[in-house]
Amino acid sequence: MAACELRGELKFRDGEKKEFVVKTENNLKNVLAGVQKMNADVSAVLTELVLREKGSVKNGKGDVHVDDEEEDDSDEEDEKEIQDRTKATSSEPPAKRTKSLRA
Repeated sequence: MAACELRGELKFRDGEKKEFVVKTENNLKNVLAGVQKMNADVSAVLTELVLREKGSVKNGKGDVHVDDEEEDDSDEEDEKEIQDRTKATSSEPPAKRTKSLRA
């Protein structure tokens, strides 16, 4: 079978570009495997970029350390935002109001 390749390009904010090229065979199974490999390669680069932009420090073991204070605030805000969104998009109808009879 003829060989083909998948190509992608990631352009960073500073204008720098990184090319991703995965060579594969010309059949669906191999093309899908190539897409998965490219996805993993791009994810690794983007993860490193996010960690670098957050100012995180990696130690020799590959663990990531982030300010605990900043992390806690962010988690609380995220939870509140999710709760607010859930309330606003609830699929249940509003509760019925009952009228009281006055004598």
